[in-house]
Amino acid sequence: MGIINNLFGASTEPTYALETDWDFQEASTRAYLKRVALDAGVNFIARRFAQAKFKHVKDGKFIYDDALYRLNTRPNRNETATQFWEHVIHRLIYEGECLIIVNDSQELLIAESFVHTKYANFDDTFSGVYVRGYRFERTYSMSDVIYLNYQNSRLESYTNSLFADYGIMLGRMIDIQMRNNQIRGILKSNLTSGTQDKKIKELQSFLDKIFNSFKKKDVAVVPLTNGFEYQEIGGTKSNTQQQFEQIKQLRKDAIATVADILGIPENLLFETPAEVSGLEQSFNNGTLQFFYQLILDEINSKLVNDYISEEYQIVGKNKKDIFSLAEPIDKLVSSGTVTRNEIRELLGLERSDDPDLDEFYITKNYSKGGED
Repeated sequence: MGIINNLFGASTEPTYALETDWDFQEASTRAYLKRVALDAGVNFIARRFAQAKFKHVKDGKFIYDDALYRLNTRPNRNETATQFWEHVIHRLIYEGECLIIVNDSQELLIAESFVHTKYANFDDTFSGVYVRGYRFERTYSMSDVIYLNYQNSRLESYTNSLFADYGIMLGRMIDIQMRNNQIRGILKSNLTSGTQDKKIKELQSFLDKIFNSFKKKDVAVVPLTNGFEYQEIGGTKSNTQQQFEQIKQLRKDAIATVADILGIPENLLFETPAEVSGLEQSFNNGTLQFFYQLILDEINSKLVNDYISEEYQIVGKNKKDIFSLAEPIDKLVSSGTVTRNEIRELLGLERSDDPDLDEFYITKNYSKGGED
């Protein structure tokens, strides 16, 4: 309630310190920036990953089966594919691992907690699996689940140490901001010798009433009592804007640091008006492609029987623009380097049954001597 001075006139009696309960919150606990910055980075990756679609390809032909339906449309009765894969990426980055099990209805479920037992010569096992508060009594082996592991020592170190420093700095700023805008007042009391014990109790009661009036109401009226005089000193607002600007900059710095750790170009997160097409391509071919491949490796190792002719693919932000590749494709085909069916496979398209598309062609420009 501000600084209150108690003036006892010229009396030589000792002054009395009124008991006051101060509620100081530890500045180190104010590290909400950790969540803000992490959410910004993780959401950016998760939302882009969730836009992708899986393809099941065997001998160049697309296969549409129950497994593909679960991966692309409805993994389980409570989540769409978009929600499911966002959930997977969030848990993978935040927890460093993600366990996906299959229930008796052939639904894909993301485990909230589990006990992972590791072996050298046998399948690892997963027991005590909980999904939405339900415990599965069975023990799953590694070959029966989709288990994803993501290790980022920089991210772990950063969230454990540097964000604590940001929290302390932010807490300090908030303390300064609150002091700058709090209401201050001076209370004068006429206390004479021999009556101080009684007057001290009355003074404390009066202070409590003033404090409660300010705390509960936007506009408060302070009653004047014989022997007490209250004078309010207004709060200062000189550096309010400066404090908020510092907080905004601190938040931006935290997000930028996490973006660097997760492999996200900073300008993509802040959506600056600068040219970002090159940054998008860098992110798609780097960080996003890493998560594509991480999940594809696990799915192909668990769901594919013939790895020579069969595989699952992901088509999302990594999808090739056939129009921008038209000239290179023409050169590859006309020089006899690849067949047209091979080009179709490289572009993520289904092979054609037309036998001509499996033939190599060399145009006149690439034949010996050219047009001569």
